[in-house]
Order: sequence, then C-alpha cells, then structure tokens
Amino acid sequence: MNIEMNPISSNNTALIDNNKQNNTAILQTVKNIMITTLLCLSVIAAQRLDYFWLENSLGEQSITELLQAVLLLFSILCFYQLKRANYLPLATMLVSGFFAVLLIREFDAYFDLIFHGFWIYPALNVTFWCLVYALREGKLAEQMSTLLADKNMQTLITFIVLLFIFSRLYGMGDFWEAVMGEHYVRDVKNISEETIELLCYAFIAFYAHKVKRLYM
Repeated sequence: MNIEMNPISSNNTALIDNNKQNNTAILQTVKNIMITTLLCLSVIAAQRLDYFWLENSLGEQSITELLQAVLLLFSILCFYQLKRANYLPLATMLVSGFFAVLLIREFDAYFDLIFHGFWIYPALNVTFWCLVYALREGKLAEQMSTLLADKNMQTLITFIVLLFIFSRLYGMGDFWEAVMGEHYVRDVKNISEETIELLCYAFIAFYAHKVKRLYM
C-alpha cells in the first residue's frame, strides 16, 4: 500500500514545531532574566537592610551572613537529595560534602569560641568520610564525569570559581588600603566582599536546584 504524504500538511507541521521551539526558547530566556534579576535585587536588599536597618558592616551577625549559610544549606540538600534518590550517589555525595565544608567554614567565628581555628576539625572530618564513601566502589570518575556533563553544573562551577578567586582578590585589604589611603575604612571592604560572596552563593544555590530538578 502506497501512502502519499501531503507536502503542505508536512510543512505546516514542521512550522508549528518550529514555532513551539521558538516560543519555548523565548519563554525560558525571559524566565532566566526574571530569576537573575530577582536574585540580584535580593542581594542588594540584604545589603541595604544590613547597613541601614541593622547598622552593621555585614559581619558575622548580619542578614548577609545568614543568607549565605541558608543558601549553602540549600545547595547541600539539593545534592544530598540526588544521592538519596541514588542518582550518581558517589559524585553527588562528594559535592554535598564540599558544600558542607564551606558551610562549616562560614561558621568559623562560632567554632572559634571553642578555640581559634577549631572549624578545621569538623571540616576535615566531613571531608574524610565523604571521600571514604565516594572512593569505595571505584566509580567516582565515571559518575563525576556524567554529573559535570550537565551545563547547569558547569555554570555552578563558574560561580564557585568567582567565589574563591574573584571575591577573594577583590576583597584584599592591601588593595582597598591603597585605593582609600589615609581614608581607609575596613567596613567598605567588608561590605563589597560579602555582597559579592552572597551573589555567588545565590547563583550556586539556583543552579544546584536546576541540577536537582533535571534528575528528580
């Protein structure tokens, strides 16, 4: 039996499919712009609340520091939920542990109440057990490469690099002392550095959520 395809009908179907793809791409772009704008505005709002309402310089007891901890905890849970769902459990557990160490580091001022530098001990403990878990089956490299193939994960890593490299270099005291000279005010340096860190943590949490949503 010969079935003749109507070229006009086929062209119309292809046109509809293309329109749907175009609309989806546009809507996704608009959504990303709105979310990015909202995250930026939230960071600026936290900065303003800290300085003008709480009248602090974004120190340890500030909205900014609290939000950093909350966003880190959220990122931990995103990857730990993937581990609990048995999706690349070795890789996701290791990433979750990495963020757990960052969270411990954020609370270093409170660990210092025990003695200065005490935070390193719980951080090393978490690192040790996560490595033991991740390396136990010899499949970490395979799972990690699969996880890193996700474009959302690559973007997340970009913000981790910004957090560790850009924010640290940007917030170096020597630079700010040179810029302001005898008018050097440490609060200005702290506010600048902590605001950038919060922005990085916000986008890390956002893309951690996108990674989780993709597989759950």
